[in-house]
Amino acid sequence: MQMTEQKIPGLDEKQQAIMAAAFEAFRLYGVKRTSMADIASGAGMSRAALYLHYRNKEDIFRSLVTGYYDLATQQVEQVLRQDAPLSESLRNAFLTQAGPVFEALLSSPHGQELLDTKHAHSEDLVIAGEERLAQIYAAWLDRRVGAGDIEAQVIQAVGGDTLSMARTMLSALHGVKTALPGIEEYKVSITRLAHLFGRALAK
Repeated sequence: MQMTEQKIPGLDEKQQAIMAAAFEAFRLYGVKRTSMADIASGAGMSRAALYLHYRNKEDIFRSLVTGYYDLATQQVEQVLRQDAPLSESLRNAFLTQAGPVFEALLSSPHGQELLDTKHAHSEDLVIAGEERLAQIYAAWLDRRVGAGDIEAQVIQAVGGDTLSMARTMLSALHGVKTALPGIEEYKVSITRLAHLFGRALAK
């Protein structure tokens, strides 16, 4: 399963297996039609064993959202520490942030439901996760300003600071996702968005 080819930080092997099985079941059947029995079967355990780890599928879904942001923040931070031109850094970070999870959703007939349900069941986790990502992008902007790659006046000129700029970039990125385009169109749109921000920020 795409999401857990790279391990979610802080989970043991059984929990990793449950997350993998749950994501695949949600992707194939949607959250509403997925049962705890489906998840248990995919994870290679009994329902009773599954209930020892999670109360219900909503609990599992929340854990998936938390796991996504734990992994995304870790990986995006690593990507943004690499020395690359502004546009390239942003493109790599945007693609890393979405990663194989969004690619899997694009191939799922339940992609829109999963994106909507994420907010319905886990809005608090999403808000917190997005803010963690914004802080990482803001720290990157601060470093690039310090290195002389970005003029501080450029960010100030649009009435904000680096954190405000980071939040704006993430909002634009989510706008691309909302349309649920094909994966190739999505990558092209992300590249275009990264170039727009990169050129606007460059000295």
